[in-house]
Amino acid sequence: MCAICGLSAQTPEGPSGRVVDENGEAVAGAYLIAVDPGTSEVLAATASDAEGEYTLPTLSGDFILNVSCIGYESLDIPVEGGTQGLEAVGTIRMQSVATRIDEAVVTADAPKIERELGRFVMRDVSASPLAKGSSTYNFLKFMPMVNIRPEGGVTVLNRDANIRINGRGIGGMAEQMIKGIPADEIERIEITPTRKSSQSAQSQKATINIVLKQRPDEGVRVVATAEDSQKGPENSPSGTLFMNYAGRRLAVTSGVSASYYRSRFESDEAYDYYGSGLSTRLESIRTGASFRANGYINMDYRIAERHRIGAQLRIGGYVSRDGASSVTSYGRVGSAGAVDSVYNASSRTESPWPSPNWSANLNYVFDTDGKGSRLSVDLGYWNSRRTSSIYSLYSKDSDGSSVVTDDFLQRTARRTSAYAARADYRHIFDADNTLEAGLSANAGRVDYDYFYGLRSADGYESDPGRTNRFVYDDLNLAGYASYSRAWSDKFESEVGARVELYRARGTQLTDYGTVDRNDFGVYPTLSLLYMPSDAHELSLDLSTFIARPSYLMLNPFITYTSPTTCTQFNPDLKASRDLDLMFCYVLLDDYMLTVDYWYCSNIWTEFTLADGDMTRNFTANYGNSHDLYASLIVSKSLFKGRWNLSAEAELDYSYEFGGIEGRPIDNHNLNWDITLKNNVALSRRHNWYLDVKYQYHSASSWVAYDFPARQEMEAYLMKEFDRASLSIGVYGYLMPELARSKTYGDYAFTINDRRYITGVVTFSYTFGNKRARRVAAHSNQDIESRMQ
Repeated sequence: MCAICGLSAQTPEGPSGRVVDENGEAVAGAYLIAVDPGTSEVLAATASDAEGEYTLPTLSGDFILNVSCIGYESLDIPVEGGTQGLEAVGTIRMQSVATRIDEAVVTADAPKIERELGRFVMRDVSASPLAKGSSTYNFLKFMPMVNIRPEGGVTVLNRDANIRINGRGIGGMAEQMIKGIPADEIERIEITPTRKSSQSAQSQKATINIVLKQRPDEGVRVVATAEDSQKGPENSPSGTLFMNYAGRRLAVTSGVSASYYRSRFESDEAYDYYGSGLSTRLESIRTGASFRANGYINMDYRIAERHRIGAQLRIGGYVSRDGASSVTSYGRVGSAGAVDSVYNASSRTESPWPSPNWSANLNYVFDTDGKGSRLSVDLGYWNSRRTSSIYSLYSKDSDGSSVVTDDFLQRTARRTSAYAARADYRHIFDADNTLEAGLSANAGRVDYDYFYGLRSADGYESDPGRTNRFVYDDLNLAGYASYSRAWSDKFESEVGARVELYRARGTQLTDYGTVDRNDFGVYPTLSLLYMPSDAHELSLDLSTFIARPSYLMLNPFITYTSPTTCTQFNPDLKASRDLDLMFCYVLLDDYMLTVDYWYCSNIWTEFTLADGDMTRNFTANYGNSHDLYASLIVSKSLFKGRWNLSAEAELDYSYEFGGIEGRPIDNHNLNWDITLKNNVALSRRHNWYLDVKYQYHSASSWVAYDFPARQEMEAYLMKEFDRASLSIGVYGYLMPELARSKTYGDYAFTINDRRYITGVVTFSYTFGNKRARRVAAHSNQDIESRMQ
């Protein structure tokens, strides 16, 4: 039986028609959507009434009419010449399919990841077993090729990734925000692993774009999510409120999150200085408590048939208070634990409320013709204010007495503002040829005020040799163009190039020393896609990048973290220029082989180096590198869809060569990883699901650190209710500590960080038009594929 969509015709003056089944009987509640074939934008939507009749508003230009209804095969009907072309379509006939409905849950095969020119796409996400009772965060966690680390951070095929909602960023709390978005709200997920010419030449990260359902007249849907995690002795609650609305002219997506986070870190560190024979042992405990609140709202409003304006506002703030204590023991290398002296250190770090950050965006889109060509203009502004104070007290224990050696304050005030403007034009000559071009300008200023004060009778007195202020201004002007062509049903290509002019100057206001950056570059891109048959897809993507040091890396200040350790930045750091070549082969939508070659020149990293009796964390260029990465992903649905398995094997070989501060670097590394992601339907009737993720990492040797072999596991039990879902999970129980070390000719160190078992409970409740949501959960993959 077809569910009633609850949509009415938008205007009685438009053309009308009728939807029937194979026997000529009326199909009531069929969902009809008119979609722009070039942009996938919904132009109009309605539903058939009890007699199977429907009415659409008058539309100009070609479009695709998607007709769907539970129990029937979906249709995609090309319509030429606007809605007047519906006369040639006549009565729409739908074919029934064998669809089983248990407890109002429609079962379906898990959707596959499809390869398109320059990207991967998963459609009909709500049909996936992983979407049942799951948040977008958990769905991505168990999606093939995507890895979300429990401690934070997202990667795609071994590279960091940004998360966007409907094509727009949602700030630094993206992972927290998507915990409040149900996976069955997702229309599709687009993954772009390599840089496109329209993106900044610094965009080395992959992009995960989550496109939410926006069916007109569907109404408002609000999802409230509460989460509580217990990590060792610390408890951290959080909450998220997500809202999605789509009307005939207005579409709104917004979210609000708040979290109170408590943390505890324990580490043991050992440093041996072979030249002087000194040995240092450091035991430290760091605790933290912070409160963060963030919110965003994205709006799009259709002014007229071809004109649309949009706006976005993001705002956030936080307050934190951290504490640290450490015991540093001095001895001699090989002295078997004999201690000459001991330093005790304690510190507290305070960041007052609200430490605000906010951004605003205004955009305009003009559809220049009825084929999907468009001009878009985008203006943006970003502002941040952050202040922190680190109070430190060091004392030395020797010969039975304790003497205070240092009592000082490090206070930073960072003010950041940035402006951005861009214009993009896309011209669709026909279904096979598309040209894109654009211009952009970005300007920003960072004012970093650093105070180092020693304890005095009146408080803290500035040390003129360490107190400083660094102001960094930069400007980036860019232009790009790309041309894509479908040469046949089997072969597509896209070639593009980006030109960037970058100017920056950093000034130390204490001594007026300057850091200047000037570069001009051309950055080509290329994408090829060959599909000899439905079972085989081969692609090749070439991207070039530049990695420019940020203002913080160029800031020459020194921050002291213990009596024997400090962090120093490097004003002489050079930009790195990189080339990335990725090959991908997809077989039967179940097997995917990826081979990725990456070359980096003037590569940099943070080194832990000896500096007299101190240990200095220092960022520096050290040479060039070649990296060859290969992955094999197998995705299978077993036991009639009750067990969905994704097995991923990764192999990474890198060769890094150069030197740092007189130390030659000639490093070869070969490591491999295995990841198993499992989704098991424990009870489809009662909606119980189990997700288990296991990872094994072999030992690896990098320029700055060596890591031993390690393994990780996460498990989540989920229950889906009528309007709610519950998830209980645990992780961190297979790796009680994380170790890293490195040995040089004159120096060696080992760092062991303790890891805690973490338990997490998440509960979500959905308010709003649930009936429309369930209908939208059965969109047709084939029509959407042709609408891209």
